[in-house]
Amino acid sequence: AMDVDGFGSKTGALLAEVGLVKDLADIYYLNRDELLALEGFKDKKVDNLLNGLAASKNQSAARFLTALGIRFVGNVVASLLIDEFGSIDALAEATQERLEEVEGIGPGTAVSVTTWFADERHRTLLEKFRTAGLPFAAQQPDDNGSGSNVLEGLTFVITGTLPTMSRDEAKLHIESHGGKVTGSVSKNTNFLLAGEKAGSKLSKAEALNIAIINESQLLDMTR
Repeated sequence: AMDVDGFGSKTGALLAEVGLVKDLADIYYLNRDELLALEGFKDKKVDNLLNGLAASKNQSAARFLTALGIRFVGNVVASLLIDEFGSIDALAEATQERLEEVEGIGPGTAVSVTTWFADERHRTLLEKFRTAGLPFAAQQPDDNGSGSNVLEGLTFVITGTLPTMSRDEAKLHIESHGGKVTGSVSKNTNFLLAGEKAGSKLSKAEALNIAIINESQLLDMTR
């Protein structure tokens, strides 16, 4: 269910009973007058609900994806998918085979995701959410003007321990220069950024003839 302050199962059931909510997206189209006309809905309760709905539009795309209720897609899987594809729109177009290339995504999850997005009712629901202002894409990092687009169009995967950067710092550095970072190596990967104790991702990159670089080479690319 959507994570909205002031919106519990009792409220949801009541709104459905009176016909104001027919699907999950309808909660974002409620207005103050409609709510105040309902028994038990006083100013404070209505304000809390409407404020909670407004605040929920600032959640991450991964959190929103989790809330859609797709089987096998909890917080961890949703984060993996948004990290890999960058947006719910891109995820919606992914094939089962492409999904299974993502590290941590098995056949069951891949089938569940593709089946969910193939349902026209779910596509319609997503458009209602989009119109309401829910987040569909990963937040882009704020590089404070220090970045560039030198890595635009390039996809990186990070593995192992880097000399001076954490993985999060390396990810931010790549993204601030226009690159994309995903969680698993595939034929769509351009570079593997490898540090010490690189594991199976290194072997897979070598098998796919993907360019392998170290931290120093990455910094040279972005100077």
